[in-house]
Amino acid sequence: MRRQPSKTLIGAFVVGAVALAVLGIAAFGSGRLFQKRFTCVMYFSGSITGLSIGSPVEFRGVKIGQVTKIAAVLDPKAVSVHIPVYIEVDPKSLIVLGDEDASKVLSTNHFYEPLLEKGLKAQLDIESFVTRKLYINMDFHPGPPKLLGLDPRYPEIPTIPSLQEEIVKTLQKLPEKIIAVADGIERLVNSPDAQDSLRDLAALIRSATKEVGPLSASTRSTLEAARRAFAQGEKTLAMKEGPSAEMAASFTDTMKKASGSLDQMRSTLETYQRLAQPNGALGHELTRMLGDLDSAARSVHSLAEYLELHPEAILKGKQ
Repeated sequence: MRRQPSKTLIGAFVVGAVALAVLGIAAFGSGRLFQKRFTCVMYFSGSITGLSIGSPVEFRGVKIGQVTKIAAVLDPKAVSVHIPVYIEVDPKSLIVLGDEDASKVLSTNHFYEPLLEKGLKAQLDIESFVTRKLYINMDFHPGPPKLLGLDPRYPEIPTIPSLQEEIVKTLQKLPEKIIAVADGIERLVNSPDAQDSLRDLAALIRSATKEVGPLSASTRSTLEAARRAFAQGEKTLAMKEGPSAEMAASFTDTMKKASGSLDQMRSTLETYQRLAQPNGALGHELTRMLGDLDSAARSVHSLAEYLELHPEAILKGKQ
């Protein structure tokens, strides 16, 4: 009697055939079965948490490959750990000018050397803030490349610290910088030179305060005399018959000298005002005196200029 074929065996054979067909379609459809792979290696010294096999590799936002292998290399002599990350570059993502096949270009080291000389470097970046996944971004950055040469089988692309690593380093150094600044301020404040400078400044302010009192009284007297002279001058200019021409020239010269004296007095008061700035009341008094002196000086300047241009005004009066 003929044995019945096993239905289980037939089913397993059919399932296996379908699976092989699906894998074949996927392999031939993607082209990866006959596609030549171009592998590069890069070494990271910091944490790569968030980077995994299959993570994208981009150049200025264009995906050119993916991560294929991640390992850790321990150097017992230098007591250091390097993390080699192997990537696979897709030739179809690159277009080479001159109708040259990208596969042929990538297969030679002459393609990588000019890029490295121009500053090609790899850097970790965040792909998603939600999942904290990382990807590798390649771009041109200034500075000489740092190559380790631990795996001569593949072209090596130098790396630079990620933005997150730079921020962490800056924050770690911040307390030390704050302490250094505080120590510098403390040394400056407590230094003998600073103490001597503060004592000299206090003595200078006290000296200026003592001298401003007599100067204030003298200035008031001078301003009062100047006002009387201006009033008399205005009366003289208003007369129909004035002094002689020689007296007119003498009067004009006197006005010029008075103008110069007032300018010199104003310069002196400005100097005392700067010294007396910490003293509010004294500074206010000097400011008021400077205002009065400015008013008087403007009158003298105006009168002197007018008499210089119109000396006959002393004889005929101001028209």
